[in-house]
Parts: sequence; C-alpha cells; structure tokens
Amino acid sequence: MTLITSGVCNPRNLSINSKGSIHDDATATELGFRAGTVAGDIHLEQFGGILNSAFGQQWCETGSLSMYFMHATADAEPVEATLDIGESQTPLHNAQIAARMHTPEGITVAEGTASVGNTSQPTALYSRDRRSVDASTLKMLRHANPGRPLETITRRAPGNDQILRHSRGVMTSPLDWYVSDSPWGGPICSPLTSCRVLVAGMTETIEKECGEFVGLYGAIEIRHHNGPLMLDTEYTVTGHVLDVSDTPKTEVLWYTTEARIAGEPDSAPIASLTMMTRLLKNSSPLYSA
Repeated sequence: MTLITSGVCNPRNLSINSKGSIHDDATATELGFRAGTVAGDIHLEQFGGILNSAFGQQWCETGSLSMYFMHATADAEPVEATLDIGESQTPLHNAQIAARMHTPEGITVAEGTASVGNTSQPTALYSRDRRSVDASTLKMLRHANPGRPLETITRRAPGNDQILRHSRGVMTSPLDWYVSDSPWGGPICSPLTSCRVLVAGMTETIEKECGEFVGLYGAIEIRHHNGPLMLDTEYTVTGHVLDVSDTPKTEVLWYTTEARIAGEPDSAPIASLTMMTRLLKNSSPLYSA
C-alpha cells in the first residue's frame, strides 16, 4: 500500500460565528457535540494538493471526490488526508482509489473514494445503501419526495472569498491555480468553493417546510464532468432530491445538483455534487412536542 498524504493540517471552522448553526460552539454543545464543527466542505479542500499529485490536472477536468463523514472535528483540530494509490504509477488514468481523513490518534473523520476519467466502479456514495423511507413517514422532510426539483439558481463563483482565504493562510491545501493563472485560463474553484457554488440556496424551499432545525453535512461528492469550475464565472445550478431516510437521531436528505454555464441550459454539466444532509431531531420542535 502506497499512501499520498496531505500531512497533518489544522482546518479552521470558518462558520464559528454563525449563531444557531452546528458550527456555533453554544449550539453544538447544547446538541451533544464537543464544540462547533468544521464543515465537511472545508475538509474536502485539504485533498486538493494530493488529488493533483495522484491524478494530475486531469482530476480538475473529469475527477471525483466522494466522502462519507464519520467523526466531527472542531476548530483547528489536527487531521490528515490520504489517498491509497497501491502500487500504481502517478498520474493515474481512468482509476478509482480509496480516500480517507483521520486524526493523529487514528480516528476516521471521513472515508470514501477519489477517481478520474472513466471507471466501472460506483463511487463511495453511490455504493452505499441509502436506507430509503417514504417521505410521508417523516416529520421534517415529509414533503421531500425523491425526484422533487430543487431551486434553479444562477450565480457567479465567489472569487473574492477564495482569494481572501488563500491570502490569510486558512486554506489547508492552497494551490496557485486558486488565485492566479491555471492551465484552463484564470483561477479555478477550490473544492470548498465548488461546494458553495453547487449547494448554496438549493434546498431553501425544503428547509422552510422543515421548520426550525439544525443540520450538518453527512456526505459530499464532487464530480467534474467538463471541469473545472472557474472563479468569477456565472453558472446555472439545478438539482433534485435523490432519497430521504431516517435514523434514531436524524432525518436524512440526499440530493444532487449540476452546474452549467449560464445561458446554456442544454449543455453538458461542468460539475455536479451529491450531498447527504442530516437534520438533527433534537433540534426540531416537531420532535419535542
């Protein structure tokens, strides 16, 4: 087994001041967590450098990163991201490999797969049993039937925020391509920025229907189809519900989104995202009544 590693990094909780969210220390501890949690999309950004080491620039064009989160970390707690390339020579082509993030003590923070090009294997998230249930049996997600369309949003990939994070040294795996010229022209979106393009506001109507709740990311997959996503470029994002499920502590929403160049609705997607969000039952008045 040959591992490519990011080294130990200390990802920051960039939403620590978001009161009432799982990232806020007071809210998180009230709900049973040790402290406000580092968002999953921030953890994905730590893989940026090692994905380039394993797959080369092709990962930004046809690559995926598919991760299931298992252990929540708090602000600046140390974690290490790894890719298992086995005995293969890099850069890999048309391949899928194991990806993992863990603490120095060996606790698995997230595990999944990374791939590039055409592979016959399902990604980590698409090989999981989603344990689907009938949406009408749920309290918060009772209207979130599979296939239901999400919002349609046209937005510009937020360059200023990414460049500011890069300049302040809060990126766990900064690449020059994130702030300056790249093989595709200008700066490209980091994994965190890509998530924000593909997620922000997409479930707004569903969230309003759910009433008051606190949620957290349970799994994320980013996939490039004709990438990368470019900074300060307008994309139209669409999506739909994949599944809903239920656990003793959470209601679970699975959904997928796609980004296309704005004004080109019939074009192939540039990138897509699959997300699993957990809605905490003990944060909802529907479960305390």
